[in-house]
Amino acid sequence: MTFPRITLALACLATPAPAGEAEVARLLAENQCRDCDLSGAALAGADLRDAYATYAVFDGADLRGADLSDAFLPFARFEGADMTGLVFDRANARDTVLTGAILRDASLRGTALPQATLRGADLEGAVLAAAYMPNANLTEARLAGADLTGADLTGAVLGGADLTDADLTGATLRAAGLAGARFCRTTMPDGTRRDEDC
Repeated sequence: MTFPRITLALACLATPAPAGEAEVARLLAENQCRDCDLSGAALAGADLRDAYATYAVFDGADLRGADLSDAFLPFARFEGADMTGLVFDRANARDTVLTGAILRDASLRGTALPQATLRGADLEGAVLAAAYMPNANLTEARLAGADLTGADLTGAVLGGADLTDADLTGATLRAAGLAGARFCRTTMPDGTRRDEDC
């Protein structure tokens, strides 16, 4: 004799944690999670140095104050993620999508972001010194007060970006698209200042 309701109840009790929770636990325990869906994950303050998470999805995740130094994250996605105060130094983040991400006061020193999409991202006060960003899309990005000293922005698109108080000393802007960018107290690569939009 079978008892379908009891069987169903036992099956429900044995149901594993949602995939998102399991993948967050895996990332924190193993420091790697390729192709994981970590959308909306609570990772504020997490130590993810040297993490390996190619193609991972962090859309809407809370990464405030997390440390992703030296992480390997090509093709990862961080749309709308809160990365305020994140440490992202020397990370490999080629072809990442950071559309609408909040990176205020984040540190991205020496980070590789070639072909990355940072459209509409908030990078106010962020440190991108010596960042490697050829062909990155920074359309409508907020870079007010950002440190871009020595950054390679060859071929990058900065249309409509806010560069108020940004420091581009020594940066490479060869073939970069600057149409519509806002310049106000902006220090240019040669040390001159642009103020036309103040």
